[in-house]
Amino acid sequence: MLEGLKIAVYVSGGIAAYKIPDFVRSLIKAGAQVRVAMTPAAEQFVTPFTFEVLTKYPVLRDQSTYPDPVGHIHLADWLDLAILVPATANSLGKLVHGIADNEALASLLACNRPCLIVPAMNNKMWDHPATQRNIDQLRQDGYYVLDPAKGFLAEGYEGKGRMPEGQEILQAVMALATISQQEQRLDLTGQKIVISAGGTQEAIDPVRYISNHSSGKMGLAIAHVAALAGAQVTLVRTPSARDLAVIPEIQLIDVEDAHQLQTAMTEEVQEADMVVMAAAVSDYRPAQVAEQKIKKDKSQVSNDWHLHLVENPDILAGLPKDRALVIGFAAETQDVEKNATAKLVRKGADMIVANDVSRSDIGFGTDQNAVTLVTHQDKRCLAKTSKFQIAWAILDMAQSIQK
Repeated sequence: MLEGLKIAVYVSGGIAAYKIPDFVRSLIKAGAQVRVAMTPAAEQFVTPFTFEVLTKYPVLRDQSTYPDPVGHIHLADWLDLAILVPATANSLGKLVHGIADNEALASLLACNRPCLIVPAMNNKMWDHPATQRNIDQLRQDGYYVLDPAKGFLAEGYEGKGRMPEGQEILQAVMALATISQQEQRLDLTGQKIVISAGGTQEAIDPVRYISNHSSGKMGLAIAHVAALAGAQVTLVRTPSARDLAVIPEIQLIDVEDAHQLQTAMTEEVQEADMVVMAAAVSDYRPAQVAEQKIKKDKSQVSNDWHLHLVENPDILAGLPKDRALVIGFAAETQDVEKNATAKLVRKGADMIVANDVSRSDIGFGTDQNAVTLVTHQDKRCLAKTSKFQIAWAILDMAQSIQK
C-alpha cells in the first residue's frame, strides 16, 4: 500500500509518544521506508534506540551521533511525506512561528513535501484560542491536520485531545500519499459528501441474516481521500464496515439493513453536494422477521426450509437528484461496461463505478480493485490498483463533472 514511499516521522514530547513505535511498525509493514526525528522532550517518553531498532537507521535528534552534520536538511530532502505525531501544543506553536530550536523542528521547516500533523494534548489545551489559531494557520500554510479523537485522556477523564489510533492515522497516511502522488490537484474544500459503505444485513431471526461479501473498504477509502482533500464527510456504514479504522474528521452513522440505510441517506442527501452509494444493498429481505430463533423441526418429513423474500427499496434510484451529484456502484460478473451504462440511465445517476466481482484477486475484502468509471459523457478504465488510487480517480472524475 505504501511500497517504496519514504516517510519521516517527527516525534514531539507528549505522553502519546509511547504509541509511536507501533505506528512506525505499521508504516514499515505497509511497505514504507521510515526514518525518525525526535525533539528533546520526546526522548523523555520513548528512547531513540527503540526507533533505531525498528527503522535500522539513526534517529535525528539534538544530542546524537547522526552521521550527517546537516542531517536536518538531508532528511527533509529525502522524504516523500512527513508526519508530526504526536503534535503537542508547544510544537504546533513553534512550527506556526518558524521557531526551529531543535533538530526535528529545523528539519520540518526545511520540508517542502506534504506533511500530516496529528495533534494530541489535553482537551483544554486543544480548545484554547491560541491552539485553534495555530491549527487554522497551519491548514492555511498547506499542512494536513487531523483532528484529535474524543476519549479517555492521561489526566483521567474524557475529552477531545486524544491521539487517533495508529490504524486511523495509517488510513490518513494512505489517503494523503495517494493525493500527493497525483499531478492534478484534488480540492474538495467546502463540499459536503455523503458516502455509504459495507453490506446491509437483513434479519431472518435474532441470530440469522441475509447479507453479502462487501467489506466496506472501497467506501472507507473514498471517505478518507475526500476528507484529506478538504471535504466534510459523512459515512453511513453497515456492520461489515465497523471494524475498519476511521479518522475523527469523518462523521459516522451506523445502520443495519436497507430500510435504515435508505432513511439515513435520504436525510443526509438534503444538504449534500455529492453522494457516493458504495454500500452493497441486499436486493431482498425476509417478508417476516421471527421474534425468536427459528428451530429445526425434526418431526417434519423434509428438512427443506423455505424463506419468503420481498424486494428491498431501490435506494440509488430513489435519491433526490436535483442538488447532489450521485455516484452508484455496480458489482457485475459479465458484460461489466454494458451493464454499468444501462444502470447509469436506469438509476438516474451521474456516474457508475463498475467492477468484475468474479475475479478472486480484487474486489470484496481486498485492498485492490479494477473498475470502469462510466458517466453520461465519458468512461475511464482503471487496471488493478489500490482502492485509495481508485477513490482518488472517482473523486477526480466527479469533480470534473461538477465543473
